[in-house]
Order: sequence, then C-alpha cells, then structure tokens
Amino acid sequence: KLIKKKHQFYYQDKKTKIKLNTRNVYSKGMFENLCLAIKISLDLNINKKTIQKILPNLFFVGRFQYINNGKIKSKLYRNENIMIDGAHATADARNLASYLKSIKIPKYGIWAMTKNKEPDLFIKQLKGVFKKIVTMSIENEPSSVSANELYKVATKNKFKVEKSNSFTEALKKISSNEEKLIVCFGSLYNCGNILNKN
Repeated sequence: KLIKKKHQFYYQDKKTKIKLNTRNVYSKGMFENLCLAIKISLDLNINKKTIQKILPNLFFVGRFQYINNGKIKSKLYRNENIMIDGAHATADARNLASYLKSIKIPKYGIWAMTKNKEPDLFIKQLKGVFKKIVTMSIENEPSSVSANELYKVATKNKFKVEKSNSFTEALKKISSNEEKLIVCFGSLYNCGNILNKN
C-alpha cells in the first residue's frame, strides 16, 4: 500500500518498505500506480536495491510530464512552464485538479478529447483550477471531439474559454510574459502529438 509520513510517500507491504524517492512523480494517483509496479517487481524477484536505484529517474510518459526542453519549450517565455497529462476520465481529472491546486502560479489549459469520453463530467472536476482554457481538436484523429464542442461544454460549466484550430494556435493564445503553467490535458493521443512536435 501507499503510505505518507510528513511530506514523503512510501511503498509498504508485510515484508518491505521502500521510500518513493522520485523526481518525476507528482500526484497521489501516480504514486498508487507506482506502488502497484513495485509490488509486481518484487513478485518477479527484482530486488529492493534495484527498485530504489531506478526510482529517482522513473516517469510515466504523458502523465504529469513536464516538457523541460525541445522545440516547444524553446518557443515559450522563460517564466512559462508546460506539462502534458493524458488525463481523460473523471478520476484522472480529480487527481490532476488536486495536484494543480498545490501549484501557486496561474494555470492555463489546452484541452482536447476523444468522442468516447465524458467531457462534461470530466471538466467539472477542474473548476477553479485554470485562469483560461483553450480547446482544440486532436490533429489527425478522426475520433476527436471538435474544438467547438469542447468550447460549448466549457462555456456551459462557466470556464473562461477560447477555441483554436491547432496546438500551435492554442499555445499562441496562452503564451505571454506572465509567469504561468500551461497544462495540455484530456487525451493521451494529443500528448503523443505534442511530444512528436517537441
């Protein structure tokens, strides 16, 4: 199970306790996923020291992933940070909201989603988190919800929102000299597209 003492998370079972000394895992939900991975590793006889050695460098692609270098980061102002998260279910949105509320700088969202999800229930979990959201369709993805449809859902839920035709346009609508965190969320497909652009 996952336990927390003071500000530190630990994996613990009947025989083993491991300090989750990670640099790239930020949310309780992702720590829970990490505990499951540790349990499976231990069951496969991977020793505790090997697991502890890997933890500082471990990260989940497309989940709470900060983009710290590359083409996209180089286009932003120095005091802007950008992260991607493939959160697309209601529980994912609650987990994302919980993490983002702990960050004290303004947060702006770029939202894309596929048609088999529940955008209305999803976005309700993020109320009070973003200063503004820009909606977009997922490029080259036929099952994407349109930017216009997401715009309507966000408007109905009282978000300050704009729509865009592409990720590049969405980024232009948000990027400025103001200190901020830009969060691209709602689809792992879109996260993959963004990483490819980077």
